[in-house]
Amino acid sequence: MNLIVGLDIGTTKVCCVAARWNAHHALEVIAHGSSPCKGLRQGQVVDLEETTSAIQKAVQEAQQKADVEITHAFVGVTGAHIESIPRRAEITITRPDREVTAEDLERLKFQLQQVMLSPDRELLHVVIRQYILDGQPHVLNPLGMSARHVEAEGVLITGGLTFLQNIRRCVERAGLTPQALVLEPLASGLAVLSEEEREVGVALIDIGGGTSDVAIFHEGALAYSSIVPLGGQSVSRDIYLLFRVVSPEEAERLKIAHGCAYSPYVPEEERVSYREISTQQERRIPRRLLAEVIEERMKELLNLAKAEMMDSGLYDKLAAGVVLTGGGACLPCTAELGRQIFDPLPVRLGTPQPAIAGLSQELLQPAYATAIGLVLYGAQNTPPAMAPNGLLNLWQQIMQKARRIFRRHS
Repeated sequence: MNLIVGLDIGTTKVCCVAARWNAHHALEVIAHGSSPCKGLRQGQVVDLEETTSAIQKAVQEAQQKADVEITHAFVGVTGAHIESIPRRAEITITRPDREVTAEDLERLKFQLQQVMLSPDRELLHVVIRQYILDGQPHVLNPLGMSARHVEAEGVLITGGLTFLQNIRRCVERAGLTPQALVLEPLASGLAVLSEEEREVGVALIDIGGGTSDVAIFHEGALAYSSIVPLGGQSVSRDIYLLFRVVSPEEAERLKIAHGCAYSPYVPEEERVSYREISTQQERRIPRRLLAEVIEERMKELLNLAKAEMMDSGLYDKLAAGVVLTGGGACLPCTAELGRQIFDPLPVRLGTPQPAIAGLSQELLQPAYATAIGLVLYGAQNTPPAMAPNGLLNLWQQIMQKARRIFRRHS
């Protein structure tokens, strides 16, 4: 069985999603598993054993559900150590026919990534935004076209070597081989953004547990990526400290069960109860007060994301607006708060689009966007072995579409 597995190792939990090509020529999710994780802080491993154990538990749950053995996975990475380097390269075609071949494009891509990285950096992706043929810009796919001078404009995505090695070590200690380390906004974008949104310009804010990813897609490709050092855990910690809740777990429960990101939508008369840490007694507070605390932290997070978007120089090119995804976006009224902050840009909640068979209601939630996106990334980079008749052609069509979206990132 040719499994494609996405592994999202987050600050608060690990998600594992396994899929395969079925007999109907469709990619189908066959199982998923998740496990709480306390081994990461803001995208960086701080406890190797805890992270390894969480990966094993999530993978074992998926294996038991589908009665399969999982040995490989596409692994998501994020964190403040991720950096992007704008690049431009050019080659000259001297052959008489001047036809651009696949070999020419590989040579151009090689030239694009010829940059001196420091010993503590590792190249993750080469994202080609556009090709330029003899001065003609915005060429999507120059293969087979005629030109003497072929240029590529793109971005190199790099990560901190130590951080990436620690992620690999956790995955390998859990008994898996990492097939690729994938920038999480790239994966999430595959799951929740339409091709039209990526083309006209859209900002994706993936609100995780410890950090939030900010990514801008324009003209079909990733154009900018950065990190905000706040996430859902920041909200839970505010509740824990300000209301003196008995435990962090109780604060998380309070947030999930009664939280709201936009306080004007909470009726004034509603009350919620919790246990206080000092007295162990039950306390009751207005639910709107809880919402006001949550709203302040979410405002800070979204305003920091907005500042990153402004710094990109692409804010005025976001015709499709802003898409909020990730577990932290699951709070009620998060999109409404976003509309207040990003007005007049449109804002929507990003949920995995049902392009894969077998997606349960649980998987159609923002919290699983990255894991589903990693499966899609794996599908476009893994030809199906022992494919049913016609499946290889289907995979080639998916590859062509993926290349239009990501301009041959790797």
